[in-house]
Amino acid sequence: MAKHILIAHDLSPEADIALRRAIQLAGQLRARLTLLHVASSQPSPALLARLRSAEEQTLASHLQGHPVQDVQLRLEVGPHPAELILQYISLGNCDLLVLGSHHRQPSPGFAGSVQERLLEACPIPVLVAVDPAAPPYERALVAIDFSPCASRALRAAWPLLPPGAQLHALHVQEVAGIHAEDNPDERAFQQSLFERFIGSEFTALPPRAVQFSHGFQSGERHDCLEAALASRRPQLLALGGHSRDALNERLLGSLTRHYLDNPPCDLLVMR
Repeated sequence: MAKHILIAHDLSPEADIALRRAIQLAGQLRARLTLLHVASSQPSPALLARLRSAEEQTLASHLQGHPVQDVQLRLEVGPHPAELILQYISLGNCDLLVLGSHHRQPSPGFAGSVQERLLEACPIPVLVAVDPAAPPYERALVAIDFSPCASRALRAAWPLLPPGAQLHALHVQEVAGIHAEDNPDERAFQQSLFERFIGSEFTALPPRAVQFSHGFQSGERHDCLEAALASRRPQLLALGGHSRDALNERLLGSLTRHYLDNPPCDLLVMR
């Protein structure tokens, strides 16, 4: 259960969306909330005062009507915003980092961004919030592939759901679509492995009044996940930060990159 939520805010509209989600979760979970703004260059005292005033007004306007008791505003200055955010996470005992979705360019332009640096190195779950309404989550989808980071994504998503919400864990046996049904024995074997795996994962989750279900499909991973998104309409998609066969766990997996480029809903990433 998250006890300290950090929202990295830069006064952009996307960051305001993330702030609304962070406030909603802080109220639901009765967690501390810290708003962190990082100025990449040393501002004058007058500009620094204006930045603080702007962030204070933004925070106050979004907090109206929300039961968040412990709120803090911090301003930091440095040429490497991602490193300052990571440093604060390590010092501030944060449990969840909330970001806005700033990426609107093809993947090559995304490389090396603050968001990617955080997603590659952040030791806690990262929630990229894109839903302006920010209602409590009712439906969540988790992509499960036997990797440790996918298991951590499942465990990170579970406590973010209020009582009565639904969480569906989907495993896709990655095969080309034309070969999806070629080997029924292999499919049955893989499905039996998944049933044992997901049973163990569910048993390890703390008891909560959340509906849990799971599914197994064979096919192209992206197509199967897109179909699940269309049919289940989740408000939260949880992913491991890399594929289970990635050579370097610090590199974002292709599936994670795709949904960061085109988020269908709020996206929770765990490395």
